Amino acid sequence: MNPLTHFKKNPLIAFIAFLFLMGALTPVYPDVRVFPPLTTPIGDIAFEVVGQVTNPSPTTSNQYGYLSLINGLTAAQIFTTPNPAAQNETTALFTFFTDAVTERVIANGRLRIINRIGTTTIYFDDPSNGNFANPDSFRDGTPIVVMDYRQQVILDTGDGTFTVVNLLTIVSTKSFEIGGERFQLGKRGDHFRQFYSGAPPTGTPALNGVFAGYAVTIERLQEQSE
Repeated sequence: MNPLTHFKKNPLIAFIAFLFLMGALTPVYPDVRVFPPLTTPIGDIAFEVVGQVTNPSPTTSNQYGYLSLINGLTAAQIFTTPNPAAQNETTALFTFFTDAVTERVIANGRLRIINRIGTTTIYFDDPSNGNFANPDSFRDGTPIVVMDYRQQVILDTGDGTFTVVNLLTIVSTKSFEIGGERFQLGKRGDHFRQFYSGAPPTGTPALNGVFAGYAVTIERLQEQSE
């Protein structure tokens, strides 16, 4: 007998087969609640960062640190401690690392305008182990967001302070689990404008440059919209 004819004569069997197929195609996380991707309205702050920068060569830059705020998550989900005074790189569950290449440097009096491109990756770092003395500690977690990156730095050569604007576009995401709940930070094509303020290295020997800032959601790129 033709299997299709058998299913037509037995709708209950056909329905059970359909449910079995749907179950086989649906990812299951036992005892884990699944949430839609976390998104931020256009113009609102999506996340805040604290970081440091080191430039291995005149044409390369590494910028790394941790996320101190994520829209849609609580501080208890971002850090491993409820004590605000101890919420720092050592207790942060979300870290980032940027690999950037310098395209050009423009001189304008005591200002230097630096244009860079590269990739920024956000990691879920559990257990948390961030250490600014070890930049690689900020990229030893599980990658959960990868973003294309374009940067303009305005450096004041007089005092070494700098301001930064980055354009970030998500190219891939991966879900993660916190406390029995599964989350995803944004989705492919989400677009952000990020602002940093920074200060030069201090101490003897000189440490890395330091910065902090935030990212706001902006219009999604048309060609990358889903």
